[in-house]
Amino acid sequence: MHIASYRDRRVVMKTRAFIAVTAASLIMFALTGCKDKNAPAGNSAPGHQSRLTIATAGTTGVLYAYGGALASVISKYVPGTTMTAQATGGSVENLKLLANKQVDLSTATADVAYDAYYNFKSSKYFKEKVEVRALFNMYGEPLHIVTRAESSVKGVSDLKGKRVVVGSPGSGTEMKARVMLHTMGIEYEDIVPQFLSFAEGTEALKDKTVDAAMLAVFYPAPAVVELSMHNAIRLIPLSDSEIDKMVKGSPVFMKATIPGHIYKGVDKDTQTVSVSCMVVCRADMSDEMAYNIVKTVFEHKDELNIMHSAFKEATLAKATDTVIPLHPGAIKYYKEKGVYTER
Repeated sequence: MHIASYRDRRVVMKTRAFIAVTAASLIMFALTGCKDKNAPAGNSAPGHQSRLTIATAGTTGVLYAYGGALASVISKYVPGTTMTAQATGGSVENLKLLANKQVDLSTATADVAYDAYYNFKSSKYFKEKVEVRALFNMYGEPLHIVTRAESSVKGVSDLKGKRVVVGSPGSGTEMKARVMLHTMGIEYEDIVPQFLSFAEGTEALKDKTVDAAMLAVFYPAPAVVELSMHNAIRLIPLSDSEIDKMVKGSPVFMKATIPGHIYKGVDKDTQTVSVSCMVVCRADMSDEMAYNIVKTVFEHKDELNIMHSAFKEATLAKATDTVIPLHPGAIKYYKEKGVYTER
């Protein structure tokens, strides 16, 4: 009887412990694991803990590191807020995640944001308008066209019939590659398109399974740096007339230069086009949260500049020059700094 009673007590104690642990786990899951798709992004109510997610791009690109640095500083300086960076396939996927309220912020190139907000009716990627708002301009993303040094590809016209990496599906790179090639009179039917990420594309160049790779990314692109350390490479330049066609054909393209000596063996400047990249958010983000994020970015630029050199390109003078509307919370901060003019 004594043994049976002891065993019964142990069973009861274990059962109670299990119930307590399970209840605690369910509470923690409710607090941190569930993202209510209908909840506003960045609720700043007193005592509320805001957990934000920023969608970026592949882990070998600049945007992932940029988003990680941004998340670190926001988590450090905005009270009651924790932000994490999420790796994705790029801008198109990011805007879809925003539309589905699966993330709160994202990095996005101007062409993709413009397509999602204004051009959705004729877009290849979006069927409905994405309610997205801009927080600030980051920098321009120059289009890199990379090939091996011994390649016969000397210009864009030489890409016909070649195996060309055009970016991963759902990326801003793939969108720009398609537009650029079309502007130059080249369709996907004229090449052998390879839908690969930056890392996969440069690895394919290394293995000689492709002839060229396109990457829309701020320099230095880690994937290209790594490739150039082990293989002699060239960057294919665009001519003045090719750039003129691009700029005249779309409001989001601008002339750009990739400086020489950024990549090993590439000593001369490379003329190309670029598209601005922005940090954007859901339209339902609270004004207070949007204000705090933008304020934190520009009041802690020194710290961000150390975390990633790309932050040096984000300035108050250029922050408001976005192709989609700014969030009202961001506008409030820019008005305080005297850099916003009514449109």
